[in-house]
Amino acid sequence: MLTTKRPVFTELGTEAIDKGLADPQLSAFYESMMSSSGLVTENLREHMPYLSLCSDKLEGVGPPPIFYVGRRSSQRSLFGDEWAMQQGQELRTPDPDLEYASAEGYRAALSGRPYYGYARTALHLEGGTIEIAFERLIMTLRPSVRVSVIPGHRFQ
Repeated sequence: MLTTKRPVFTELGTEAIDKGLADPQLSAFYESMMSSSGLVTENLREHMPYLSLCSDKLEGVGPPPIFYVGRRSSQRSLFGDEWAMQQGQELRTPDPDLEYASAEGYRAALSGRPYYGYARTALHLEGGTIEIAFERLIMTLRPSVRVSVIPGHRFQ
């Protein structure tokens, strides 16, 4: 019998960040965005290489499409430069099960509540399976008149 592990997403809440339990880089990004009340400011630039940004529109039961993948983001490391640089189509992670399991965090963030949690899953890529675990911070950012980046936010 073949069994497949389902993705496990556990919401930890932003209180865990406040208590110092999150990755230091993730914590610095969170503190920077919270200090600006979610407004995009010049402070966002230092975090851009590590971020993935997505639309603020949920479509169906999955997460919103991704429109930017930072050169040092975990998604780019995992799925590759070719995947991250696709042109002319919505960018989705290559594992549909992971896509749909991750959607609840985006719903929370788009309702105005930052989502911080932990995920563990088996990814099915190019005929192989790998186990991954990661922290996730998803927050909605608002454009600022002074900055030209207008993100919906995804951080992995």
